Amino acid sequence: MAVTQKIAIVGCGPGARECLTLEALSAIESSAALVGSARLLSLFTALDAERVPVRGYRDETINAIEQAMRQHPGKRIAVLVTGDPGLASLATAVIEHFGLEACRVLPGISSVQVAFARAGLSWEGARILSAHAAAPALDFDALATEERIAILTGNATSTRWIAALAHHLGEQWRITVAQDLTLPSERVFEVHADQLEQLPQPLRAVILLSRKSKA
Repeated sequence: MAVTQKIAIVGCGPGARECLTLEALSAIESSAALVGSARLLSLFTALDAERVPVRGYRDETINAIEQAMRQHPGKRIAVLVTGDPGLASLATAVIEHFGLEACRVLPGISSVQVAFARAGLSWEGARILSAHAAAPALDFDALATEERIAILTGNATSTRWIAALAHHLGEQWRITVAQDLTLPSERVFEVHADQLEQLPQPLRAVILLSRKSKA
């Protein structure tokens, strides 16, 4: 099939190249330009494709894609996003700007999937929240009805919010920190609510809150 000017929005997993799907690798290898963070671009230094680093801001990313399309008319542009494009991702902004017909979304492994796998928990029915940019504006009592909650962290303010939620939920909930998933520095450990705020910042982790099973 001939390569077209399709924008491939590629989920690159939580960080390790081994977590990319074969479909994702194929799309990246057949692209004329790669747009993404410096960390993701560093996974593909052996390719001849142009590498366009962006910091993850919406307008910056869209401008970079448009420029790459002008420089490589008729050829595929790959937009590299962490985790899965359907979860807390720039994919939504890219699709809104260019239209779904111009984009091909390639799913990836999310850090949430890996976190639940490391903890040995099912994530069916889990409430997934992003606190990467800011603390969610949600009522703690409403969250207390959930069985499992996964929160994508980002900064000290978000971590304090998670600590406050954990205190509100009480001792019947287990707190698991899944940090630097799939990377050599990966750590998965349990903490108490009052220990959350002592974790180093910024925290690149998924924090799982799960009800303890009744004895």
